[in-house]
Amino acid sequence: MVAPLIAAAGIGAAASLIGGITGGKGAKAAAKTQQQTTQMQIAANQANMSRIQGLSQPGIDRGNAAGDIYAGLLGTGGNPAASAAALDTYRGSVGYQDLLKTGLGAVNANAYARGLGDSGGTLKALQDRGMNIANQNTQQYLSNLNGLIQTGNSAIGNVAGLSTATTQANNAALQAGSNANQGAVLSGATAQQQALSNLANIGMNYASSYGQAGNVGGMPIGTRSIYGGNLGGIY
Repeated sequence: MVAPLIAAAGIGAAASLIGGITGGKGAKAAAKTQQQTTQMQIAANQANMSRIQGLSQPGIDRGNAAGDIYAGLLGTGGNPAASAAALDTYRGSVGYQDLLKTGLGAVNANAYARGLGDSGGTLKALQDRGMNIANQNTQQYLSNLNGLIQTGNSAIGNVAGLSTATTQANNAALQAGSNANQGAVLSGATAQQQALSNLANIGMNYASSYGQAGNVGGMPIGTRSIYGGNLGGIY
């Protein structure tokens, strides 16, 4: 009876130890996998952030440049000389020159049709038409600049929003990794504690069973009767 009990206790103890060790290793492996996943998520978030920022940067640069020209034209900042040069470049463009030529040509055609091609009134009309075209197109130019500024501001806002979202996503991934690591430590400790508890229970059960195996009918083995004989033929 004793040998089987010892064997059973040894098997139970070994199984308990293996279970505790396996449980702890499994928890650590899960935590390591979570940490790797966390780093992959962060890397993907940063790559996406860099890609969007790269796509947005040209619009941001154009918006900043347009803002400097706009401020210079209004005399509120920027570089006035550079702004004036930019406006001259605009007025020298094919589109503006074609519009000016068409407008002045209409004045001349009307004046010559009335026989007033070289009159002072015609020259004044040409001057007025040229100034009107310049003023209208200056306003249009400022509106175009403002459009670039707004586009740049929108791109800045998008990048800023994405930056905030990326930071939040990275923090969430890091928190998930931290939680997994803490869970692994707790799970491993629980598994080991359970293994020790199982060992203690096995030991107590073994001791109790061994004590019972050494008694027959509640009487120690080898107990003799008052008549000098062994009870039950047990020696």
